[in-house]
Amino acid sequence: MNNISLKKLSIIVVAASLTSNLVFANNDISKVLPKVEKTSSSFSQLVASYDADKNNTLSVDELAKNATLSKVFTKVDANGDKQISEQEFNQYIEHMRKSLS
Repeated sequence: MNNISLKKLSIIVVAASLTSNLVFANNDISKVLPKVEKTSSSFSQLVASYDADKNNTLSVDELAKNATLSKVFTKVDANGDKQISEQEFNQYIEHMRKSLS
């Protein structure tokens, strides 16, 4: 087996490191990692789509058109006031994230 000097080995490691940086420099990290929307923007989108009375909360009646949201309404409505606030929505999403990890 050939004896490789520490200097040659160091040069090879540095060259390999630089090469890998160049190879992976064009990778778009957003394509690699799953996209996760911020919960506040998600809630804002729901309010924009369903909040008929413009009170920045979502009621059972307002979400009746969406079967999925209607099914989880009582789970999201933590205080039972028949309205989903942004805080309740964010708490529910955070709870779901924790349960999935």
